[in-house]
Amino acid sequence: MFLTSLLFAVLPPQFAGFEEQDALSYEIDLSFDYEETFVEADVNMRFQLQSSSDRIWLHSTEGKKWSMEFFNAKNQKLETLRNGQLLEVLLGGELPKGSIVELRVHLSGTPPDGLYFEEGRHGEPVLFTDHFSSRARGWLPCEDHPSDRASFSVHVNVPKGWEFISSGLDEDGDGVWKTKTDLPTYMLAFAAAPWARIEEKGDPRLIPHFIYKKDKPRARLGLKHHAEWMQSMESTFGPYSWEKYCVVQVPTRWGGMENAGNTWIMERLFDGRDRGVGTLAHEFVHMWFGNAAGYGEWYEAWLSEGFATYFGPWLHAQVGGPPLRRSMEGSRRRWRSSSCSDIRPIRWKEFEAPDDFFSSSAPNTYQKAAWVLHMLRGELGDGAFFEGISNYYASISPGIATTPQFIEAMEASSGRKLGWFFEQWLDRPGCPQLSIRWEGESVFVEQLQEDLFRFRLPLQWTNGEGKRQKQVFEVRQRTHKFSLGSKVSAPAVDPDVELLYR
Repeated sequence: MFLTSLLFAVLPPQFAGFEEQDALSYEIDLSFDYEETFVEADVNMRFQLQSSSDRIWLHSTEGKKWSMEFFNAKNQKLETLRNGQLLEVLLGGELPKGSIVELRVHLSGTPPDGLYFEEGRHGEPVLFTDHFSSRARGWLPCEDHPSDRASFSVHVNVPKGWEFISSGLDEDGDGVWKTKTDLPTYMLAFAAAPWARIEEKGDPRLIPHFIYKKDKPRARLGLKHHAEWMQSMESTFGPYSWEKYCVVQVPTRWGGMENAGNTWIMERLFDGRDRGVGTLAHEFVHMWFGNAAGYGEWYEAWLSEGFATYFGPWLHAQVGGPPLRRSMEGSRRRWRSSSCSDIRPIRWKEFEAPDDFFSSSAPNTYQKAAWVLHMLRGELGDGAFFEGISNYYASISPGIATTPQFIEAMEASSGRKLGWFFEQWLDRPGCPQLSIRWEGESVFVEQLQEDLFRFRLPLQWTNGEGKRQKQVFEVRQRTHKFSLGSKVSAPAVDPDVELLYR
């Protein structure tokens, strides 16, 4: 008892990665019975040890109707130790650093989480994974953390009349889908259902989308911009990194989920006024930011969601959607009214579970993070802003990014030190709370919050000659007095929606 407790006492947290090892590959061969909600699978795994060890660490959810047995390369059964969602697979002896460990796990039963048997909105049977943020472990014992990317191959025995889609491509036509670019486990996705297919022309990487038959008429109205977006994203930021692209209608818990190359979309997406185009743009941006230029720690999720929340509306506007200014007004309004806005920074390291970043702290991860990019663009100008992001993407894709790497790219493109900008907007809660008073020929600005911010304050007014004036003032101190040169009328703060403030 003491030995087991001691071993578990040094386990990493259930949502951390395992530095002792590197997952190299997962090969999945799976069969299922939809009526019985039963799965049987064999998974071959390969890991490389980063330090000498006598065990492999895995994330795994225990289930009453879910069994797993581990074997080594010689087909010898291996002992396991469990502590909640952490699983140790004992190798029978210590292996040196650099060793390649091959395991096979046999899975059977009803998965506790992550792999679901659901009925679609029109009664369709659907089998699908929904791994984000940390639910791959719900059925697949794995290193379930964004810092560890691996290759995947997936083969699923599908009933006649069903369609199947997975990460990667089935290039050989044998039903085995293989990835060419490594993925974190949350990005692995496969699904089976009796869908209809909708073709979207304009780019050979677009394969026909997987849509419920009854939703095809509405879906066609939304699924028509991806080729144009592909051209815009590649010309602005860099090449597309994945084998294909399509969207798949499933009963996902998310509005959309950016699985690499095959995005899950919620069932009712095409019911809205814009037929889901805004969400489709958001998810497509993720193929570059979040997927190709990924992140390795959950508190860095802003590098994914902030980019998609900013450049999604930027793409949407290019095909007739609302102007970016209107989207930023909505993002600012939503963030201001959120409960997390003044108590947590964007890069929040005290989270309890990764889902916190996409639920209770979502306004920071999405809306405030988008505002960081918007204000950075105003700070640097379009030339340095887009050049910096393009260089950042080229230096990372495909791989794992960090905030310091992004800062370095933006500093290189602008020739400026920007640590102050990112520290105040990413690592500090809140925003400037301003008292602005217009008197005679002057405007008085006071920051009311405890910690001072440095920012650009756009003001607009009509001068004594009746001419409309706009000027951006640099604010760094607690109080400022800015002279406007004449008496003013019709004053306005931030007329073009350029600053996050209260």
